[in-house]
Amino acid sequence: MIEILLFFIGASLLLYVLLGGSDYGAGILEMLPAGKLREAQKHLINEAMGPVWEANHVWLIVLVVILFMGFPGVFVPLMTYLHVPMLALLVGIVIRGATFTFRHYDAVQEEKSQRVYTWLFSGSSIWTAFWLGVIAASLGRGLIDVETRDVWSAYFAPWIGWYPAAVGVFVICIFAFLASVYLIGETEEPELRRLFLRRAAVFNVLVVLAGGLVFAASYGEKENLPAVFFAHPLTLGVLVVATGLFVALWVFVQKHRTALTRIVAAGQVTLILLGWWLLYAPNALITAQGKINFYEAAAPEATLWQLVLALLVGSCFIFPSLFFLLKVFKTKGREEF
Repeated sequence: MIEILLFFIGASLLLYVLLGGSDYGAGILEMLPAGKLREAQKHLINEAMGPVWEANHVWLIVLVVILFMGFPGVFVPLMTYLHVPMLALLVGIVIRGATFTFRHYDAVQEEKSQRVYTWLFSGSSIWTAFWLGVIAASLGRGLIDVETRDVWSAYFAPWIGWYPAAVGVFVICIFAFLASVYLIGETEEPELRRLFLRRAAVFNVLVVLAGGLVFAASYGEKENLPAVFFAHPLTLGVLVVATGLFVALWVFVQKHRTALTRIVAAGQVTLILLGWWLLYAPNALITAQGKINFYEAAAPEATLWQLVLALLVGSCFIFPSLFFLLKVFKTKGREEF
């Protein structure tokens, strides 16, 4: 039963990164210089995100609900001792969603207000992506101290440091990379396609460099990532395969195989998440007092059964609805495999 819940946690996290992450990436791309293509880029991003961006946040809600109801032993320390980055994340999500909506439905459409909305949308996209990375990095540092009464040790030390910052930058690069690849297939305009091709290439390289930065920054932690990776053959294999997919990605890009390009890019990100999961599973948190795994932190069995039933019934509605949403708004007029 816990395995079913872990599947839904993994699926929700993956879908949020692949779908919601690309939305954050679109906002990040708008921060970059685009010259005469700036308005065309803005219009394309509005058209691409408009029908689906709210639906993409469903996966974050599902993830939080599962932790709240099914794993209170994880939810309580997570929301207590990481409440500062959680609050920063929430502020970013709210500002980003509000400004995207305002700039799209603003009746006046004045240039000044549109510029403010766009900067807030782009800035909050970077901000939110960064804090997602900081929170992810803080889970396995072993600095969450559930017994201390010192404010700094309890609420700031667990997420402050070079390693969480490096992971935050890494997540920004991943999201921008996903958005660049996805947006290539959203337009038939040659200049826009070339713009997103260049950005995909740049962020492809930046993902690799940011990943190296994460490994380097981890040397200041209790356990450095290179040592942990080499101690787990599966995680090392996942890293090698994810790196090798860069070759396939650019073969499909050059051949204008949009669908396959998206699949490969999503596959790379999936492998990165899989490698992260293999490093720590079945642990959810590593605190100063020890590891907290999902089995020990689970709610009573009766509660878990209710949660599993709700998720299985809800899946009968959520997944078909998502499929038809994407089919209606994302396949019309797109090139085939």
